[in-house]
Amino acid sequence: MNFKSILTTILVVALALGLGVGAGYLVRNSGLLGNGGGGGGAVVTQGDYSSVYANAGGEVVMYSLSTCPFCKQARAVLEKQNVKFVERIIDQDKDAKVEADGLKIKSVPTLYIGDQSLQGYDEAKLVELINAHGKAAKPAA
Repeated sequence: MNFKSILTTILVVALALGLGVGAGYLVRNSGLLGNGGGGGGAVVTQGDYSSVYANAGGEVVMYSLSTCPFCKQARAVLEKQNVKFVERIIDQDKDAKVEADGLKIKSVPTLYIGDQSLQGYDEAKLVELINAHGKAAKPAA
């Protein structure tokens, strides 16, 4: 290897590392993934969400991104608990994006259950809300 190819390799590796670190920083600080989904950043808010349910056509509504791993985990919890829910995927549905903007959703997943919303992912908080509002359906016999 000559000096030029070694220097080129070093520059490519440095650029890749820089892009990876930069992308990680943007994802963590954009707020879009609910504070990393670790649970500590998930926030429950009390309110009247009747218009959310009327627009979405369901009693439990989740706003998500198709690429969000925490949205996938929340979906799995809802399905495991036999919860009937409407999912609004904001990066695939223009109407869902407009709704999310109107609701000032800043992180995903954002779930609306009864008179509470959960922004970010925390499995324990999600199960608690499901149980508190009696949204888990009995499995078919």
